[in-house]
Amino acid sequence: MMLLGTMVVLALATRTAVSLKLSSNDIPETGITESDTVCSGSRSSLSSSGSDSWWYNKTVQLYTNCTYVDGNLVVTWLTDENINYDLTFLRNIRYVRGFVLIAGSDEHMDLSLPSLEVIRGNQTFPYGGNEYGLAVLVTNFTSVRLPRLKEISNGKVIFYANRPDIRVEVRRSWDSIVRNREPGAVNIQGDIMPLSPHSDECPLSCPRRCYWYGAGCCHSQCAGGCWGPTPAQCETCKDFELEGVCLSHCPANHYRHGRRCLLNPLYRGGQ
Repeated sequence: MMLLGTMVVLALATRTAVSLKLSSNDIPETGITESDTVCSGSRSSLSSSGSDSWWYNKTVQLYTNCTYVDGNLVVTWLTDENINYDLTFLRNIRYVRGFVLIAGSDEHMDLSLPSLEVIRGNQTFPYGGNEYGLAVLVTNFTSVRLPRLKEISNGKVIFYANRPDIRVEVRRSWDSIVRNREPGAVNIQGDIMPLSPHSDECPLSCPRRCYWYGAGCCHSQCAGGCWGPTPAQCETCKDFELEGVCLSHCPANHYRHGRRCLLNPLYRGGQ
């Protein structure tokens, strides 16, 4: 384990300009829907060029408003104390065709990927002789929240050398997320804190489902389960969804597209 930690530190410290070799797997299903906003994703891994601020701004530009990453989701080098890092630009990503790599953060903050459902793993992140679909390495995050993660189709999972008391929040069992692959497919150093999508022991005051085994009621706009009390914490929406929030109807400047509310560029207000 000491060798593994040393390898991580060296990789993050040297900032070599050469990206790591990627493993490809021919998994044909794309998962793209007509309502997705597709971005190319990153082709690199632990390497970068330029300053921390340049790299952060490039990352923000790459993934903002993206729902489908046709490549890898890579967020690294959050190490400049003069930058007020804000990772909410990741909130709409629901599908990653390659791997997810989060590495190198000095900030004490939460990382939330509230919409991420599938990590396809058509490319995996090679590390320590293994191939990973999800890797969170050398961070001071207080928590990593993946409330909607359903599947990692290919590659293992590793959380290593992070803040000792990091909380890892998922709603499903890791066995079901990695589809019951071989033992050792999930290596997490930290506190695993599963979120219950619903509970059979809801208090009578809850008209529908509840979360955390009766800790509170799901919002009235939730269908199925939830992982918190707000309309942004629903497993699925009863009526419509706008940027991850469940609504009873779409705002006036939006139009309905299935169950989603999309901005209407022709709206001028009034009639």
